[in-house]
Amino acid sequence: MFETSPFDKRSRNKRVKEAKRHVTHDELEIVAAADRELGGRYHIIALALKTAWICAHRSFKVRRVAIDAITDAGILRTDSKDPTKPKILIEWSPGLKETVDETRAIKRNKLAGSFLLFGNLQGQRYTKSGWGKLLDTSMATAEEHARALDLEFEHFSLQDCRPKGVSDKLEAGHTDTQEATLHTDGKMIARVYDRRQLKKATPAG
Repeated sequence: MFETSPFDKRSRNKRVKEAKRHVTHDELEIVAAADRELGGRYHIIALALKTAWICAHRSFKVRRVAIDAITDAGILRTDSKDPTKPKILIEWSPGLKETVDETRAIKRNKLAGSFLLFGNLQGQRYTKSGWGKLLDTSMATAEEHARALDLEFEHFSLQDCRPKGVSDKLEAGHTDTQEATLHTDGKMIARVYDRRQLKKATPAG
């Protein structure tokens, strides 16, 4: 056992910048088209990616969206870090409603899909490794589709979809971005999730 941490008095190299992936609409649509052809579990993967974008969901929360969170008014979200906080209702938009309906219509084994929206074909929650293996195949297939259409495509993950959702909401001028992310600190949104390639400002006069 170490009595002291070997990392004491060491600081992170601030010059090292993490790559901030900015997923495009075209890339999301390419994945959706490729995974619909693959069907089944891959179809579920594509729609989960799309939902993470629309709702600005954390990746692990998307894999855990429960059927009983789906209401007539939209999808209810709770703060996993503080369940005492008020729930957030992500109201239906045409795109969100269509995506959820398409997900629920995917054929699965008996009773599967009655508990988790993005569960596997047996109705269980995907493990991180299981999800990762399916996503690798999904991205590789999407890359082939993109190449055939002479379109640019770069692999992305479920974690990259939340920043896209936040960036698109900010670009559209939505005032509820902080509520949608369940963040109490706007600085986190600006520092981590805002991936806009161009920011616009209104002239003073």
